[in-house]
Amino acid sequence: MHIVVVGGGIVGERVAQALHASGNTVVVVEESAARAAELTARGLQVVTGTACAPRRLEAAGALHADVLVACTGLDEVNLIVSVLARRHFEIPRVVAAVRDDASRWLFDASWGVDAAISAASALVALIEEATGSAQTVRLADLAGSGLALVETNITTASAARGKTVADLRLPPGDTVATVVRRGRTVRADQALRFRAGDRVLVVTSPDGEKRVHDAFYPGAAG
Repeated sequence: MHIVVVGGGIVGERVAQALHASGNTVVVVEESAARAAELTARGLQVVTGTACAPRRLEAAGALHADVLVACTGLDEVNLIVSVLARRHFEIPRVVAAVRDDASRWLFDASWGVDAAISAASALVALIEEATGSAQTVRLADLAGSGLALVETNITTASAARGKTVADLRLPPGDTVATVVRRGRTVRADQALRFRAGDRVLVVTSPDGEKRVHDAFYPGAAG
């Protein structure tokens, strides 16, 4: 796939590197020339300039992009870029980061956003992953569906370790979508047994984050 990542900060760089490592063609649009040079030196393809200018997005391949990820430090820029991506370039999938939770209600299909990701949660996930302390993190609200995507990491302290998906008995409406094991996705059928190190992605309702956490880590703080 061809993926355009707008914003080359900490989150944007991590997203771009992960997508590139998965075999996708990734182009980052970064306004700062100095930061763009750093990203280029790290092996990423970068277009320098503001993504609010359609010509910069076009230079990044927006005309044939499959996905655009807007993760600048400004919610208003992420919204403008999302609208351009969907309405001007007709990019099929648009993901946007939300910096201010008070703005989250804006990040929906009317602005061209398919999934809104909490930038704060993304940063927390990176920090917790680095320290090995991650348990449950809300990754995204899926615009238009009334659902949320939550990630739980299976550690030796998880009550789910060694159990199957069927054993977990999640409440109706909460579904294990997939499991990432050693960098590869594993089909989450009812017989799949959780192992330490697994990253489990659960589709739940917007208020289901604590419920999911309690299923995997009963009695533990989130």
